[in-house]
Amino acid sequence: MNPPPARLPLATKIVLLTLLNLSLLAVVAVVVLNWQLKQEFGSFLLATGRERIVSVSRQLALDLQQTPAAGRNQLLAQYSQQYDVTFLLLDNQGEVYAGPEMSLPPEVAERLRRFRGPGRGGFDRKGGPGGNGGPGGRERPTPPPFLVTTSGPLGYWVGLRIPAPDGERGGSLLLLGSKSLFMNRFFFDPEPWLLIAGISVALSLLCWLPWIRSLTHSVQQMTAATQRIAEGQFDIQVDTHRRDELGSLGISINRMAQQLETYVRGQKRFLGDIAHELRSPLGRMQLALGILERRAQDKEAAYVVDLQEEVQVMSQLTDELLAFAKAELKPDSIPVERVEAAPAIEEAVYQETRGAAEIRTQIEPGLQILANREYLVRSIANLVRNAVRYAGDAGPITVTARRDGSEVQIQVADSGPGVPEEALEKITTPFYRLESSRDRRKGGTGLGLAIVRSFVEASKGSLILRNRQPSGLEVNMKLPAA
Repeated sequence: MNPPPARLPLATKIVLLTLLNLSLLAVVAVVVLNWQLKQEFGSFLLATGRERIVSVSRQLALDLQQTPAAGRNQLLAQYSQQYDVTFLLLDNQGEVYAGPEMSLPPEVAERLRRFRGPGRGGFDRKGGPGGNGGPGGRERPTPPPFLVTTSGPLGYWVGLRIPAPDGERGGSLLLLGSKSLFMNRFFFDPEPWLLIAGISVALSLLCWLPWIRSLTHSVQQMTAATQRIAEGQFDIQVDTHRRDELGSLGISINRMAQQLETYVRGQKRFLGDIAHELRSPLGRMQLALGILERRAQDKEAAYVVDLQEEVQVMSQLTDELLAFAKAELKPDSIPVERVEAAPAIEEAVYQETRGAAEIRTQIEPGLQILANREYLVRSIANLVRNAVRYAGDAGPITVTARRDGSEVQIQVADSGPGVPEEALEKITTPFYRLESSRDRRKGGTGLGLAIVRSFVEASKGSLILRNRQPSGLEVNMKLPAA
C-alpha cells in the first residue's frame, strides 16, 4: 500500500518559510527605519515619486502664471482629475486660496506651522520658510516635499513650496491630498521596490534551492526505498554520501534492508525445508491409511475416514507451503515466457468448477502475458476457488481479461458479502483468515491469496482488491503484456 500523497511538498514548505522570513525582515526594516527617521520616514517613502511630484509642481507653477486668478480653481481641478490627487494652493499665511473649499486636518495645520518656523512670515519665492533669503541675501535651499498622515478621508498629504503665481503673495505652498499612498502611482512608484524585492527573493532562492533539491531528493529516494522494502524487495541501496542526519538514516535503511533480507530468506528456506520434509511421511501415512481402510471393520472405518481427511488437509497445507516458498522468490529467478491468456484462464476455471457455482469468462482475443504459466494458472485458480468458496451461491462469478496499456488486467469478481475494508490489505498476508474461528475445511490455510500476491509481485505486476457495490469482492491482477 503506497503512502498517501503529501498535501504540501517539503520543498514548497521550505520556499514558503523563506518568503515568510523575508517578509518579516522587511516589516522589521520598515519599523526600524520609521523609528530612526521619525518625521523623515515619509520623505524616504516618497523618494521614488519625488521627481514626478517636483516635475508636476513646476509645470503647475508655469500654468498658474499664465492663468488668471478666476481660472485657478478650474486649473487645479483639471490637475486633480488627471492625477487622481486633490491639489490645493496656500498663501504665505497658510490659508487656502485656490482649490476646493475644505478645512485642513489638524495634523496638516501643525505640520505647516513647523514648516514655516516660529515667528516666520511665510513661504517666499527664493529661500526657505520666512524672510526673503538667507544671511547676506543668499538663497536658501528649497526644502524637500514632506508627508503628513491624517485620519480624515484624505489620509495622506504631501506639501512642497512652489513660486507664487503673482508677486503680491510671495511664496506659495502646494498641498496634494490622496486617499491612498501606496496605491497611487503619483506618490509611490512600486517598480523600484518590486525590483528590490524580486532581487532579494531571487538571491534567497539561489541560496536555498540547491540545498532544498538535495534534501528532497534524499527524502524521495528513502521513501522509494522503504516502499520497495515494504513490498518485499530488499535489494536496494540508498545513497549514503551525505554527511548529516539523512546520510546516517540512509546507512540505517541499507542495514535494515540487508537484515530483513537475511531473516526473510531464512524463513522461506525454513518453510520450504519443512514442507519438503513433511511430504514423504505424509505420503507414507496416506498409503498406510489406504491399506488400513480396506482391512478395517465397519466400526473402525469411520475413524479411519476422519484420519484420512486430516492427513489430506495436512498434505494440502504442505503443497501450498511449498508453492508459497517458491513464489516468494526474486523476479529474476522465475522463468517467464509468452503465455496465451485464454487457455491458461480456461484451464484454471475448469479446475475449480464444481457444485452449482456459475462461472462466466470474458477474455479479449489474442491476449498474451509475460509470466510463468504454472504460477499464472495456480494464481487464477486460487482466486476462482476463493470466489466459489465464499460467494458461489450468491450469483455468477465473472472472470475477465483485457489489455490495459502495457499490461493485461485479469479480474475475478463475485457477488458475495465482500471483505471488511480494514481487512483488504491483510488478506494477502500468509495465514491470515477473516474469522479466527474458521477451521481449515471452511477457511482454507490462509495461503491462497499470499501465493497470488507473491507471484504477481515476482512478475513485476500489481494486485488490487476492492469491494463491489452493492456487494461482492473484485480482485484485479495486472501483469506485463507480451
